[in-house]
Amino acid sequence: MDAVNNLLTPPGFKFLHLISYLVYFMLLFHLPYMGMVLGSSVFSVAYRKWKPELSNDFIKLALGETAKPWIWIGFGLLPPVSLAFLYKLLLFNTPISIHLYLLRILVLLVVGFVLLTFYSTAEKWLVPKILKNKNLVLLAGGAAVLLLMGYCFHLVNLMALLVFPEKWPFLKFLVPFPLFSITPVIHFGGFLFLSFIMTGAAILFFYYKWPERRLSEDTPHYNFLKYHGYGLLLAGALLMPLVIFWDLYTLPGYSLSISVFVISALIVLVLFLILAAAAVMIKNYNTPVPRFSVIVFLLALLLFGLVIGKDRTLQANSSRETIAVLTSDAQKARNEIIAQREEIYAKSMKIDEKLGEQIYNERCTACHSFDRKIYGPPFNSVLPQYINKQDELIAFLKNPKRVNPEYPAMPNPGLTTIQIKSVVKFLMIKMGVTTPETPETPKEKGDKGE
Repeated sequence: MDAVNNLLTPPGFKFLHLISYLVYFMLLFHLPYMGMVLGSSVFSVAYRKWKPELSNDFIKLALGETAKPWIWIGFGLLPPVSLAFLYKLLLFNTPISIHLYLLRILVLLVVGFVLLTFYSTAEKWLVPKILKNKNLVLLAGGAAVLLLMGYCFHLVNLMALLVFPEKWPFLKFLVPFPLFSITPVIHFGGFLFLSFIMTGAAILFFYYKWPERRLSEDTPHYNFLKYHGYGLLLAGALLMPLVIFWDLYTLPGYSLSISVFVISALIVLVLFLILAAAAVMIKNYNTPVPRFSVIVFLLALLLFGLVIGKDRTLQANSSRETIAVLTSDAQKARNEIIAQREEIYAKSMKIDEKLGEQIYNERCTACHSFDRKIYGPPFNSVLPQYINKQDELIAFLKNPKRVNPEYPAMPNPGLTTIQIKSVVKFLMIKMGVTTPETPETPKEKGDKGE
């Protein structure tokens, strides 16, 4: 990966924040879907021989009515590929190769989804002779569940590993597999409990509220599936707080902050609301259509968002030094690039008012004018103070700072020294000022009688 490292430069501070938001949204797309897929696949395989129709409804919940691959490609495959690239930037030049780990465990995900698609569609195209041995289909489903579990286990614990930077230099395996520790198992258990909640909420929403997939009330397993959704909500909401409290108890002190405790409290509150809604729906079990199915589904998505937000906050707290180093490296890399550009420009360009005018028209006119305020101050009100002080103006344009509180700070134009001096030369000529950088023309000399 050295070749890739050479192509990339350390991301700056603002870009790091953008990457963090992108990571959050990629996880928000990916994890709720994976939770629903894992939960529904487990129960589909479990009911395959006992209740085939119920099994089919579970697998349709994961892959859709027709098991089209675009669903799992869009929500299952593309987010982790994107995460690999984003983490490569977010953890630039750190001892942990999170992007490589993600790409390696992606094999489990792809093979698992292929087997799951085969499991869900086999009856439509397998020849009867092979179909008589239904153990083949069941075996494919069981293998898919195990592979998806393996992927989710490693993914969840890779995310948790980012909270412990002191362990990064000692990771030598192809995929970090922390043996002889209860913590990875508890993290995966937390994901399973979230999967229960997501699957239960999806059952009640898609099969009892969503018009296109709503079950008919004369469906043989109509009530059984509904009770299944209630049970999953209840179990997940009761067990998940244990994982939250365990996490707060075992996390290193440097990763904790007020934000972590606030988000954890919100998670417990959402779990309580889900638990209360499940209890009300169980109490009114004779109601054909569950009362709070839409609310519970939205709460389940919110719950995933809060859990991901808590984990991202923990990771940010744990990687403050990494971000500081990256920001410093980014500034060094930027300075090196500017120096290289200036070296090239110095060979092919010279300080010229025409170049300055071109840059002025392209970069400056959107915010400035000579005689009126646009977004920044008019030039005729600020340039006079730089007459005979062009070095100060050049230094300011290289590294702008806020001077007048009535105006916003000027953004860095990203110009080379030659470009900045050309702009300054143009501005001074425009103001009618002559300096060593803006020599007088013969006509001007004649006017002075020389």
